[in-house]
Amino acid sequence: MTGPWTGTSSRGPGPPGTTGSDPPGAEAVVLAVRVLGGRARGRKLKTVPGLGTRPPLVRVRQALFDILQGVTPGVMWLDLFAGTGSYGIEALSRGAAGVVMVEQSPKAVAVIRHNLAVTGLGDRAVVICGDVLKEVPRLARKGKRFGIIGVAPPYFRGLGPRVLSLIDETGILDAGGRVYVQRHRTEELPERTRTLVLAREYRYGNTVLSFYVPAADGEDR
Repeated sequence: MTGPWTGTSSRGPGPPGTTGSDPPGAEAVVLAVRVLGGRARGRKLKTVPGLGTRPPLVRVRQALFDILQGVTPGVMWLDLFAGTGSYGIEALSRGAAGVVMVEQSPKAVAVIRHNLAVTGLGDRAVVICGDVLKEVPRLARKGKRFGIIGVAPPYFRGLGPRVLSLIDETGILDAGGRVYVQRHRTEELPERTRTLVLAREYRYGNTVLSFYVPAADGEDR
């Protein structure tokens, strides 16, 4: 199988990671977060306070898009626990055909919409304010399919495995698609699910990016 994985090590140097989605109810503030590459490179993004806005997120975001650089252009991307949209907006800036962002916090969703407006990328984005565990099945019932699914939940709530199970159940991942889960290094994820196999992991301090591929693809690696 040919895939987007770069380098030969499953671990990478870097500072501690983030909690994924920002905490509900957080007030919006402007911090020094910018789009890292592509059409909107250098544009400042508004974010909200909390662990998800600490500078290490920049290192992890850069690493993620270095890994996925070969498959991002033209892909449909699903950004779950989108926080303030930095991953989804980065994907759009780098040529994704479209991004659906799902985030439960209304304040964070308002910031996502602001960031899409200031970057000029809103024409290829759909923003859903809702519970990921409910919205994924809804998207599947509408016939939506995605080439990349990003899962960056708050840490220590057991959400990563639950979302992987939903991806199994709904068939929302395109054939040959990719799933990444951002997790704390002490959290556990399965090596296999019914339809997915863990292909590679990269560690950056306390943050781990775990990449899954369809099981048939993983067996060909």
